[in-house]
Amino acid sequence: MKIQVDQLKCRTTGMCVKLCPQVFRFQEGSKRAAVMMDYIPSKYWDACRKAASQCPNNAITIQEPC
Repeated sequence: MKIQVDQLKCRTTGMCVKLCPQVFRFQEGSKRAAVMMDYIPSKYWDACRKAASQCPNNAITIQEPC
C-alpha cells in the first residue's frame, strides 16, 4: 500500500495523525500532514484506511496493492 497526502487539500485538522501516528506526521513549518514511509506495512492498513475515510478534506489517497 502507498499513501499520498494532497498538500493543497490538507487543512491541518490532524485526524490522520491522531488515527495513525506511525504513518502520518505534521510537517515542520506548514503543519500539514505527510506520510513518513514509502510503503505502508500491512499492520497499519486498517488505520490508514480509516484516516483516509475520515479526512474532512479528502486529502488522502491510497493505492492498494494488486
